[in-house]
Amino acid sequence: MLRAINYCGLRMEYDYTKKNIKNINIRITPEGNISVSAPVGVPLKRVDSFVEQKAEWIFRKMADIEKRRESMPDGEIYSGKNVFFLGKEYTLELEKGRKFEVERAGDRIIVYSREGDDNLKPKYINWLIEQAKPVFEESLTRMLLLASEFKIERPEIYIRNMTSRWGSCNKEKKRIGLNVQMIKADIRCIDQVVLHELAHFVSYDHSDRFYAVLNKLMPDWKERKEELETNYLDGIK
Repeated sequence: MLRAINYCGLRMEYDYTKKNIKNINIRITPEGNISVSAPVGVPLKRVDSFVEQKAEWIFRKMADIEKRRESMPDGEIYSGKNVFFLGKEYTLELEKGRKFEVERAGDRIIVYSREGDDNLKPKYINWLIEQAKPVFEESLTRMLLLASEFKIERPEIYIRNMTSRWGSCNKEKKRIGLNVQMIKADIRCIDQVVLHELAHFVSYDHSDRFYAVLNKLMPDWKERKEELETNYLDGIK
């Protein structure tokens, strides 16, 4: 239950939960949200009063969290960081676990790992690659159907964490390489890159014929490309 109090003219919202506990507890989440749990039967006015009494402590904790977040390099993984997956923005949450696991829960992506694990970033990117495989294959199926008039043989897909391009095409080996970073974007943007690489099987260079294929099959490809390059950057590369 979401509740709010006014403290010195400021609106303070908090998530309220009833539990079988003895005392009222306040926790500031890694994202900077206020979570309050109270014993069953405690009047809401008493809970509000308790939160108000702890307001100064709450503000100090929230300021500390924001300070830590601002000091973190953009490419690092930490609780409270905003990340993207399939066009949706999530809040990253780090939790202790027996092994490395990733879970999507509502608007959060929870990363479980052993304490002191220094390899979270490469492990997270590997998780993104695993998630990308079926998504990219489905996109390839759709784009081959869209481009069926050109009778393109289905190429093999390989996925990498690329730093300077979204995709690549090897016409001789019948392979296309796709950047795992695309899994952060809306499926429309993924389709644009996949179609771009398929168009190279019609015209290997960026000739007038190449762009004629793109313009015919996906008239809004430029808008999708711009969306991909500007909207889904979270720094984890």
